[in-house]
Amino acid sequence: MNISVKELKEKEGSKVEEISWNISNRMRELGNTSVYGGFCLSYVAYLSLKNKINDVYQLVEYVELTFSPERVSFIKGNIENLWNVAIEIGEAYSEETLLAVVLWWPLQGNKFMGECETPQSVVKLANEILQISNDKAADFCSGIGTFLVNAIERNPESQFYGVELVTEELVTEVKEVAEIRTELISDRVKIEQKSVLNIDDNLMFDKIFCDYPWGIRVKESIGNNEELEAIYNIIPEVQKATAGDWVFIINVMNHLDKHGKAVVSVSNGVTWNGGINTVIREKFVKKGFVEAVIALPSNLYSNTGIACSLLVLSRNNKNIRMIDATEMVSVGRRQNVLSDENISKILELLNTDDDNSKLVLGEEVAKNEYTLNPSRYLQRETVVKNGVFFETVIKNITRGAQIKASVLDEIVSDEPTNMQYLMLANLQDGIISDELPYLKGIDSKYEKYCIKNGSLVISKNASPVKMAIVSVQDFGKWKSLCY
Repeated sequence: MNISVKELKEKEGSKVEEISWNISNRMRELGNTSVYGGFCLSYVAYLSLKNKINDVYQLVEYVELTFSPERVSFIKGNIENLWNVAIEIGEAYSEETLLAVVLWWPLQGNKFMGECETPQSVVKLANEILQISNDKAADFCSGIGTFLVNAIERNPESQFYGVELVTEELVTEVKEVAEIRTELISDRVKIEQKSVLNIDDNLMFDKIFCDYPWGIRVKESIGNNEELEAIYNIIPEVQKATAGDWVFIINVMNHLDKHGKAVVSVSNGVTWNGGINTVIREKFVKKGFVEAVIALPSNLYSNTGIACSLLVLSRNNKNIRMIDATEMVSVGRRQNVLSDENISKILELLNTDDDNSKLVLGEEVAKNEYTLNPSRYLQRETVVKNGVFFETVIKNITRGAQIKASVLDEIVSDEPTNMQYLMLANLQDGIISDELPYLKGIDSKYEKYCIKNGSLVISKNASPVKMAIVSVQDFGKWKSLCY
């Protein structure tokens, strides 16, 4: 490649979305709806152009002779009989354009990506925090290689390692996607198909990113007792925890060099859950492992709307930087993102005290039962005049309906109707957005979730809490949806 990955992204990145949509649309018209079909077709188109192959039989032969049986099976299973289409696509675009399409093909949205991909904006923030430079860098639970591609873009001179183990039927496909993307831009990447607990004990890294599957509850699905022994040696109480989150977090520290830094994406429950989790957090904090905690906005991930946090880990930390970035977000209809401006602000707060950032002394963390949620330390005292208890004014409490995004898409209306729906993202500073999406109609079983005039809407998991009073006369018949 004659230009760097960074230069390639600047030159060709803006074309990817339109081209990938055109390729996917053409495949659908031809009856191919495979999950990785468009990605594989673009990859084969790139290969045909780069190697100047314009004959279907020669192209098939090239793939069969060049790649592993797993790669060949992956490609054939996804493009099926569309080899001629790959050649046509290769003739329609430049080599650099097709390379960009393969590297940044928008794989979000299919049913597996919740397990296998970290949102691009979260990856960008993590890489900005880690500042990889001539390091040994790793991605634990590397999925389809999104973090690794971004890291190579920033510092191709570093050595990179990825490890992933998803469900048996997906693991080969996920590994192939990651390897295809990374090997096109670097010869310094090794990706292994194994459990993160099976990494060689002596393998240490300068920088680690980890976005593990949150809340796995069965220890057997993570590892056996022998594999978990190294975790239990650090904090024995982890054996009593129901969820396996701390297994992944402590495993990161077991492979982090003494001067290294790691970023781990966690569900917010890790930062505040009680019981044995309090004891685990206490020991983890006392060991000096926590450098900073960044509370992120909700709805960043494609497979869940809940908010999460980033743990910034290193060694010998006596104090912890707490950052509340829950309101630093660009709101989308289906997913929110961290804009470049949001990311810059968060990075600034890593070294600055203000309303959303505070360096908390270890003694203060201890007084708060080792809670690691920034909102606990950044709350501003609210003076309530003539207040009354909720129980004296609230008649009943109900939750919003939980509907899959795919179902919601089917009932969204482009034209105004007498029914709109409300999401958490529509609540800002106690005010409900005037531009709520419309619905064509709802199933009768959801009628009970329609909001009545004068209702007080309060978020359940968002931090800080969001709330607003509904005036139905202004907006018609409303439906509260959580997805």
